[in-house]
Amino acid sequence: MSAMPAVHRFLAFPELVEHMLSYLSRERVDLLSLSAVSKAFRVYALRVWAKYLDIPTSAAVKRLQFYKANPQVLSQVRFLRIRNDGVELEPEQSSLPPFIPVPNWAAITSLLVLLHRAQMANHRMPAIDLTLAQTDIKPLINAFHRCQRLKQNVVALRIIAALAIRTPEDTVDMDTAYWQVKEQALDARRAVWDEQWDDLGQFVSEIQWSALERTNSGLLIFHYRHDGDKMYKHSWGHSVPPTFWETFAKATASTLQDFSARLALDDEGEFILPLLTFDYLEKFCCMMRDPNTASSLNEFLDRHPHLQELDIGATMSPSFSQTFPDLQSLTIEDSELPLASRKDFARRHPNILATEDCELILDDPDTVASEIYPNLRQLTSPLVEAFEEYAKRGGRLSHIRLKDCDPPEKLDLQAFSSTMWLTRFPEAAKAVTCLELELGFVEDMDRFQASFSSAFTSDFLPNLIELALIWRKNSPFGFPEPIAEEKIGPLLAGLVTARSLRILHLSDQTKPFPKKEILIDCVFPQSLEYLVWLETPAQESQYFRFLDTQPDSSSSSKPTPALGKRGKLQRISAMFRTKITPEGVWERPFHAGRMVAILDHINPQS
Repeated sequence: MSAMPAVHRFLAFPELVEHMLSYLSRERVDLLSLSAVSKAFRVYALRVWAKYLDIPTSAAVKRLQFYKANPQVLSQVRFLRIRNDGVELEPEQSSLPPFIPVPNWAAITSLLVLLHRAQMANHRMPAIDLTLAQTDIKPLINAFHRCQRLKQNVVALRIIAALAIRTPEDTVDMDTAYWQVKEQALDARRAVWDEQWDDLGQFVSEIQWSALERTNSGLLIFHYRHDGDKMYKHSWGHSVPPTFWETFAKATASTLQDFSARLALDDEGEFILPLLTFDYLEKFCCMMRDPNTASSLNEFLDRHPHLQELDIGATMSPSFSQTFPDLQSLTIEDSELPLASRKDFARRHPNILATEDCELILDDPDTVASEIYPNLRQLTSPLVEAFEEYAKRGGRLSHIRLKDCDPPEKLDLQAFSSTMWLTRFPEAAKAVTCLELELGFVEDMDRFQASFSSAFTSDFLPNLIELALIWRKNSPFGFPEPIAEEKIGPLLAGLVTARSLRILHLSDQTKPFPKKEILIDCVFPQSLEYLVWLETPAQESQYFRFLDTQPDSSSSSKPTPALGKRGKLQRISAMFRTKITPEGVWERPFHAGRMVAILDHINPQS
């Protein structure tokens, strides 16, 4: 049989074609390549590519131009995300501009109208995930007024406070008239702020009514992030009006599963929390600075016994007298609760899989792992001693997150595979599938590079499949950064002894690589699939996938390495790591610092 009839026979089964192409949908690159080189595949490739429509506001015009030229593929969209990428990153983002760009809502609205028109024949509208500033609410509402049916399937809403950045004139002494004018301006800004939240409350009510009318899932996730007072000038505090919380709670009581909020100084938790009750709440993260929240927080926890993830921030000290049968993740920041009470809570929750509560592990050396966190798989701690103590008790962690560690006092990669705690507990070393190590400032890069081959060898860590190394180095002003081959090529070559390693994260917190292909014809670990360069929240990550170097395109006749494989890295979209739930939520943790690992090392089967 000739090649062409075989291709046509394959194309005669569209379900088979789309199933095959679905494996390429996340990395995106191959789908676009197929659509460009083969007319036969183009219609199928674009159909699969369009299933996931991601609209960062900075790229709205480009998205609109593409879909104006290809309107037929909009009918295939099933999952839509709109995100204001000017505000979604944490405030410590080094690339954050002095002034946040205003989204082109005219382009976004036109694109939504095109999508709405293309979807009219479909029984169910695409699931919509929104990450926006509070300043986007009014234009969002105006956009949805032109495409009402899209409102029926909004499943996630994340709001980030876009505030005015502090300016030098805010600290300059002025006369009384100046301050009177400034007070009037603040009053006007406060009125606009309150109006924005009133609009948001009305919007939530409308999308919930529309969803329930269509028996859709409704709003499942609500996150709110106020980034604090260090970077911003806000004399009146930007507290969320209580009327919003009342409207929001009433509208979402029967659907919300994830509620996370980082509140401003003036937000009063003792008045907010009593307003909130959600029948199916599974994830609760709350950070507020109101010291009077303990009683309200305890009552809130009493009303929500189905929690699976619990994250309590600074100055919030609940009694932890509750029992949550399904609790799997626990984070307590600076808790004033006595260790004895926390230990009782831990004993009542043996199914906890992830925690940052290293203090409890270090408190009593005689406690065995079967008593405190017996099923723990992920531990986050700045102290090496916490991991050693847990291993000594018989604990077996799969995901180690050693944060803010400053070598050589606490962690020396040269000695990692010879004297560190995992060398004394081989069974604990076998259990590790992911290491996240924050190494602080590295002065001797030559010594740092030389440590890689021994520190992470499979002889020591046989099941290590994901590794993240984050450090800082001296970058003299005015000197250009080395190219990728010089900067990280030796690190990759040193890791060839890590035979199981599939995903590698490296970040020296400097600059992204300008080229789309790097490390051409270099040596890589045998199982490596992806490289992540730079990490949030310090920078925006770059993602690369490994490709074999084609013999005819190799720039030199380099020999096959004794260990590892030869190839190159190609830039791919961040889309490849995005997990989208069946309901249409584009999953991302509330804390950007917990976005490092790509694979799930706590529940590997998920």
